Amino acid sequence: MAEPHSDAVSEELEKADVVVVGGGGAGLAAAVAAAKRGVRTVLLEKRAQLGGSTRLSVGSLSAAGTVLQRRAGIVDDADAFRADMDAFVGDLVSRDNPTLRALLAAEASVTLQWLEDLGVVFAGPFPEPPNRVSRMHTVIPGSAMYITKLARAAERAGARLYCEVAADGLLTNARGRVVGVKYRRRDRSQRLLASRGVILATGDFSGDAALRARFLSAAASAAIPINPSNTGDGHQLARAVGAALCNMDVIYGPQLRFPRAPRPGLVDRLPPWSWLARLGAMYVTRAPSFLLKPFVTSLLIAHMSPTDRLFREGAVLVDREGCRLEGEPPAAALTSARESTGFIVLDARIAELFRRYPYFISTAPGIGYAYFDDYAWGRPDLVHRGETPEALAAVIGAQPDRLQAAVAKLNGRPLFAMGPVQAMLTVTEGGLAVDGCCRVLGENGSVLPGLYAAGSAAQGGMLLKGHGLHIAWAMTSGRIAGAMAARQQPIPVGNAMGDGCISDGRHEARAT
Repeated sequence: MAEPHSDAVSEELEKADVVVVGGGGAGLAAAVAAAKRGVRTVLLEKRAQLGGSTRLSVGSLSAAGTVLQRRAGIVDDADAFRADMDAFVGDLVSRDNPTLRALLAAEASVTLQWLEDLGVVFAGPFPEPPNRVSRMHTVIPGSAMYITKLARAAERAGARLYCEVAADGLLTNARGRVVGVKYRRRDRSQRLLASRGVILATGDFSGDAALRARFLSAAASAAIPINPSNTGDGHQLARAVGAALCNMDVIYGPQLRFPRAPRPGLVDRLPPWSWLARLGAMYVTRAPSFLLKPFVTSLLIAHMSPTDRLFREGAVLVDREGCRLEGEPPAAALTSARESTGFIVLDARIAELFRRYPYFISTAPGIGYAYFDDYAWGRPDLVHRGETPEALAAVIGAQPDRLQAAVAKLNGRPLFAMGPVQAMLTVTEGGLAVDGCCRVLGENGSVLPGLYAAGSAAQGGMLLKGHGLHIAWAMTSGRIAGAMAARQQPIPVGNAMGDGCISDGRHEARAT
């Protein structure tokens, strides 16, 4: 329920046409789309740096009917793309949102071209089964390029981008229309009115322990979020004004992931120059695989996911103390360990096996494969060696007797421990219910006027499994939400002030 605002005198008041909450890829896309239509746009990001989960990703964007596909001689369309997305989802397809899936399939190529017009550069397309054709477009030199180009475009269009600003309520008028945001900045409470609309682009809820425990399995709830700042803020802000939630219990994971490197890699150090990115795209697209090694290795700074094939070939998963963990999938078994953290132990035979295709440790989607030697050279912090179980235990801080028992069947020497490795959540699939215009819907299916959403916060029941789909939805929904909000007729600011109420957050979050 909402209640009248009682301390307006103590708060500062600002005015805008469109307010975006969240400064990741979806929020920045929304800010660009709105500001380019000449409306006063303000973006609020609670962290000190823009980027969100988009900055942490590899950066692939899947789309059909693109210019890059046509240059490669690939004939593709939205209908085939939509059908192949269904193939990824499998048995869960009955819980999918066909309207949003059709929207994404039709609009992703438009989004990719829109991003290219802003200076973002892509290489590809690259294959990923069960897609029938190559659809995966990889941003060059890395995902930070999205953030740099979008932030620059937003500011050039006149948008104001505020960091270290946490939204803690939505403002509504007497008719229930969302008319602004209440937020805190430097411990000062402020109100920001939005005459055309508020867009929630706050990411998923993987970083909120209470929401994970409520909606997800025990294993998923215990896993470590890749982006702990994704605390479901948009979910909870919108629920406080009556929004519906969809598929909150659906999760792909947890997954085994290596932590990010302590220092930035080559890709992160490259300047965001479009001409340099275009040279990089030509290199990635045309160079033989052995020449892509430096590029693939540079991507190992990210949260790369080791293949479960390691365990099928005899590698052993152990916890920090050296006790063997068993169960399927391995990531779920690891969630029972302290801090959901452990090591993958392999002997010389397995290490030799994973030095060449098809035995790779991990993959950079669409670009290439990373083998044991790539990790030993590119991520020495993740590869530990010991001639005996006792020696390896000393290196990784495990109990010698426990590790010796865990690796009793590994006869090759030396032994290697890869890690630490963690059971992690990349993204949760549950989000706010939205329509094809990215307007947030209430529990009765009606539009909540003045409220839009984008990205993972606005997944609306759509299930996104496969590389490049979450980025495609973040950018596409952000572009659509920003354009739709900017096109709305503004409400008189005086009415918004006179009828101002703030939601008190008492709606109970429940899935639909």
